[in-house]
Amino acid sequence: MQEVLQGLGLMCMVAVLAMVIVIVAMAVDLVSGIRKAKMRGEARTSYGFSRSLTKFLVYQGILLIATCIDVLLHFGLSQFMEQNYTIPVVELLMAIILCGVELWSVYEKAEDKERRRAAKIAQAGMTLVDKEALAGVLAEVLKEFATKKKEAVTDIDDDNVNFE
Repeated sequence: MQEVLQGLGLMCMVAVLAMVIVIVAMAVDLVSGIRKAKMRGEARTSYGFSRSLTKFLVYQGILLIATCIDVLLHFGLSQFMEQNYTIPVVELLMAIILCGVELWSVYEKAEDKERRRAAKIAQAGMTLVDKEALAGVLAEVLKEFATKKKEAVTDIDDDNVNFE
């Protein structure tokens, strides 16, 4: 039992180190995002910082669940198969993936993000323009229809048509 707990201590130290490394990667991404926003002249708002906080909670939750899986594997393999499982493989794999995502975000060009954002705004604007244009065309058609109907009634009165 002593060996099982000793291996668990080593695994937890590696797990905590992986969590700290992911936090550092997130901090680098946050600083990079602030710098990119400053270069574009965007205001830094609490919305962006709250997204970073949400990302922190999600990432650390993922790593905590991965640690729990590793602990279960440690106890299962140590007790039933008598194998020593001291490296938190699942958590390290998740930490590598999360650091990779942060690295991608840091190297992503601010212009690319701006282009994607502008495309979304343009698409939303086109939707509004199309609706407004459609409403304008319908209004013109109805106006022309009403004018023609009124002219037709006036023409009949002017001709003094007698249906007797």
